[in-house]
Amino acid sequence: MAVEQRANPRPAAPVEVARQAEARKIARRSFLRVSVFAGLSLGLFSMAAGFLAFFNLRKPTGFGGTVNVVKARIPKAGADPARISEGKFWLSNLQGAQGDIFGTGGTGGLLALYWKCPHLGCTVPWNASYNGAQVAFPGLIGWFKCPCHGSTYSHAGVRVFGPAPRSMDTMDVAVNSDASITVDTGKITLGGIDNPLREVTYSG
Repeated sequence: MAVEQRANPRPAAPVEVARQAEARKIARRSFLRVSVFAGLSLGLFSMAAGFLAFFNLRKPTGFGGTVNVVKARIPKAGADPARISEGKFWLSNLQGAQGDIFGTGGTGGLLALYWKCPHLGCTVPWNASYNGAQVAFPGLIGWFKCPCHGSTYSHAGVRVFGPAPRSMDTMDVAVNSDASITVDTGKITLGGIDNPLREVTYSG
């Protein structure tokens, strides 16, 4: 009985070996090329996103962007200011010449006051019981008073006492058709004795 002999497998031809090696090289190059392209694309996307954020092109809301204040949150004329936390401002609804302690011609209206003290940046609270007699304005009750170094401001944010270099800064206010308002916290104007002249008429 004849024994079947298996032939030894023939080694791959040199051409085939070279072809397979080249294919592996091409695959590696393709992988590296795709990886580099993906990395560059991600980097460019991140830079573009940062650019848009820097120039506010994404129209952010909250502090740094616009804040909508509904009618129910707007204080009545002559009442204590309302603290609008999401925008970091106090909303004053001044009645007549209220807060216009230097007589610049204020006639009343809404004023959004940035709550950051112009001195060293402390948050300035409203003190409804503070007596103006302590800062040479007897009879006027209710002032903004910085807890850090005592800078004191009128209902309109006008500085009357303390180390602050100016009055409280103001933000742009626009009245909407539904009696709400929009405050642009990205548009801040340095405070001055003319703060009362920046009031926006409101009859909501």
